[in-house]
Amino acid sequence: MTTRNVEDYLETIWNLQDKKGYVKAKDIAERLEISRPSVSGMIRKLSENSYILYERYGGIVLTKKGKKLAQEIKERHTLLVDFLKIIGVDEQNAQTDACKLEHDISPETINCLLKFVEFISLLPESSEWKENFQECLERKGLLEVSSKKRKIAKKKILKERENKKI
Repeated sequence: MTTRNVEDYLETIWNLQDKKGYVKAKDIAERLEISRPSVSGMIRKLSENSYILYERYGGIVLTKKGKKLAQEIKERHTLLVDFLKIIGVDEQNAQTDACKLEHDISPETINCLLKFVEFISLLPESSEWKENFQECLERKGLLEVSSKKRKIAKKKILKERENKKI
């Protein structure tokens, strides 16, 4: 099990490597807004745990093990951002919140979110639920949604529950 700190470093190295093609300790310090000595300590730890290859005064390269974990973290992050944007969170907050959530979320929840995001992406833009949810967001809550739509939604939920009992 890796720590949040290790995951943050691996994700940062992945992103820098993707953007610049190479990674230096000073780049990590700048991106994470931390001191160079702190970065040096973590680089040593990542190297000892076979997540990176590092030569002093040289570049930092993710190992196969490091790439695998960094890619998993990045995929979780992207999925969480996509989900948060679907439910109406703006891009900046979605990015910030995804950074917090990506470390503590269970694999089961990730799988459910993945299925949900894939399902939503297949729905037509004219999908009724999207319009209803957008109306709910704009009016700041379900109590503001028309009583007719609430009754219809309640009937659907009750019917689904009955069908599951059978």
